[in-house]
Amino acid sequence: MEDVRRRILDAAIEVLAATGFEGASLSAVAIRAGVSRPTVYRHFGSRERLVSAAMMRLSEEIVERIWAAASGAGSPAELVVEATIQARYEFRTQPALAPVAFPEQGTFALARASLSREAVALCKRFLVPLLDHQPELAAELDEIAETVIRFLLSLVWFDGESGMDDDALRGYLHRRLVPALGLRAARAPRQTSGMTPVP
Repeated sequence: MEDVRRRILDAAIEVLAATGFEGASLSAVAIRAGVSRPTVYRHFGSRERLVSAAMMRLSEEIVERIWAAASGAGSPAELVVEATIQARYEFRTQPALAPVAFPEQGTFALARASLSREAVALCKRFLVPLLDHQPELAAELDEIAETVIRFLLSLVWFDGESGMDDDALRGYLHRRLVPALGLRAARAPRQTSGMTPVP
């Protein structure tokens, strides 16, 4: 049963990457997964639920890459900033995440799924190391995770008129996101990074 569900989610990610939300019908996913349409429906109930589950699965893989990119951070502030920059890159370059990264290519309901309980829980899992430095934030971790997601979505969706390269974005996040999360001030932000540039 779990193997069938995993096959369906893998197929959904492949279909989303190839055709976007419009092509991600239950039938298309069923064909790709090698199962019947009623089987897909029985597991997920609707296209929106299937796509949301597929994006959550993909997001878990992306979180591992984000963590690897931010793991060298020297402070909680730097951890959050570097993770946010890498997450923006991942969301903008992963074809299967286009319905979230670019709502005009999907539905806003899918973008709203980015603030679901599951999405907040996933973000919290990533933010737990903050508590090693500031244990007093434990009671606020849900709200901190939601704030990070809201900032990230705005950075994914909008560039602003001037746009920002990684260094400018890093400075902005240290000035605006770090205080919004209640993190202690960090040392001066890094001006260069080995991370992938923001497109």
